Amino acid sequence: MAATIKDVAKIAKVSVSTVSRVINNECNVKPETFRLVQDAIKKCNYVPNNFARGLKSSSSKTIGLLVSDISNSHFTVMAKRIETILRENDFNMIICSTDENKQQEMKYINHLMSQQIDGLILNTTGLNNEEIINISQHLPIVLIERRINEPGFHGDYVSSNNREGIRQLTSNLLAMGHRKIGFINCEGTTSTGQERFKGFQDAMTEIGIDIDKCYPYHYSCNTFSIDNGFRACRTLMQMMERPTAIIAANNTLAIGTLQYLRLNHIQIPDEISLLSYGNIENSELFFVELGHATLNPVTIAEKAADFILSRIEDPSLNNRESIFEPTVLLKSSVKSIL
Repeated sequence: MAATIKDVAKIAKVSVSTVSRVINNECNVKPETFRLVQDAIKKCNYVPNNFARGLKSSSSKTIGLLVSDISNSHFTVMAKRIETILRENDFNMIICSTDENKQQEMKYINHLMSQQIDGLILNTTGLNNEEIINISQHLPIVLIERRINEPGFHGDYVSSNNREGIRQLTSNLLAMGHRKIGFINCEGTTSTGQERFKGFQDAMTEIGIDIDKCYPYHYSCNTFSIDNGFRACRTLMQMMERPTAIIAANNTLAIGTLQYLRLNHIQIPDEISLLSYGNIENSELFFVELGHATLNPVTIAEKAADFILSRIEDPSLNNRESIFEPTVLLKSSVKSIL
């Protein structure tokens, strides 16, 4: 449960009205008392109501961008484009990375709100939905890549068509004769992974292959990461009967998969075909041209920036969403086994 102003007053051993005066930067507070209250606010991770509700005397001209992994080139490209658009509109940007950690996500959200941001662009972990839904009632929010599938959220959503993108990747492999298709994904708590899994199911079910607990080539990670891609590929390639193709459900998983295959001298596509949902930056320099579904982070960034700026201008706007259709590029990392 979130800390209240009463919790702060109790820790600082002062009255609620004194805490309120400190929060509002009123001058009739002794320096020692001010410091005690500030320390108490930090100790219990309290976000003052005037921040949480967006009741600010003036705009800070600052927008927060919170993503799962800023080292992922997909988000790096996106952040750069968002920053450019915001700067052109006289806004600053603060960027943070959650590393898929529930506590870290809320810590950064609270920090950003304490900086009196005007809006938040969020690639959520999916682990703090209730808190984010509450915040969305008072702060303009745009979700990118991952939606909150629960009632009450007020804001916008921008993404690619995850389900259709994976369905197309899988269908292309099936058309080339592949049936033992490894699928490396992270269903977890994120809509991204769940939608991509459904896309894989859709394509496989169309040809009569049930993707259930008995399907041996489905590997679900706890997070999208290079290390998990490496581990997943190792598991699949050490099976008695290997898959003939692998789909990595995001680019970091694909990098880990490529690392394992390269380290173990497994040839692509002669020994294994490989596709990725999302391209890897500078992949044209790799030992193989990786087939992928395009996500176009620049286009997503432009729409997210447009949504947050218009929502700051008019917070009463109805919920909006913009879904971009991916394009599949097979490249040289796949081959037919017909």
